[in-house]
Amino acid sequence: MHPCRASVDAVLKWRPSSFKHSRNSPNSSPSRTVPLLTGGPAQPMARNDTIGELRFAIITTVIIILSYTVAMTVSSLDKVLAYVGSTGSTSISFILPGLFYYKISAPDSIHHQRLTKEEDEEDSADEEEAMGAQYGFRSKAWRSALLRKLSLCLAIYGIFVMILCLGTNLFFSGIAH
Repeated sequence: MHPCRASVDAVLKWRPSSFKHSRNSPNSSPSRTVPLLTGGPAQPMARNDTIGELRFAIITTVIIILSYTVAMTVSSLDKVLAYVGSTGSTSISFILPGLFYYKISAPDSIHHQRLTKEEDEEDSADEEEAMGAQYGFRSKAWRSALLRKLSLCLAIYGIFVMILCLGTNLFFSGIAH
């Protein structure tokens, strides 16, 4: 019960930055312009992660009632697992990694610029010239563009697999009954 309650509480506390009165409130998500990985030591934020007794009771009661309702209405657990598996596993395995890499690897993304910061530009320039002369193309730029396109293809493939799995579940559950 605890992880579910904590997740629900965190989702209920979160608000988009456009609706917040204070940008630096303790429960806000970090700003997009603030680097997530800094070279300095981590500085603890003063946060109030406690949940009030009334909020605790309401969230726990709603979770228990919803769990009981699902348990009483679902006659077969295999159907639930089939739908959860077809959506969850394809999202985690194909769709999200592809979309995350596509987003991070965008050339104008600050995350991409931070991740690809080269320590010594002379060494990389010499290496690219040697690779370009050997293979006839700029290896690093070509490889990153190809990986970016392949990550988008992976996400599209994942969506196709999810639709196929959900369709198969719907088709075979309809035939069986």
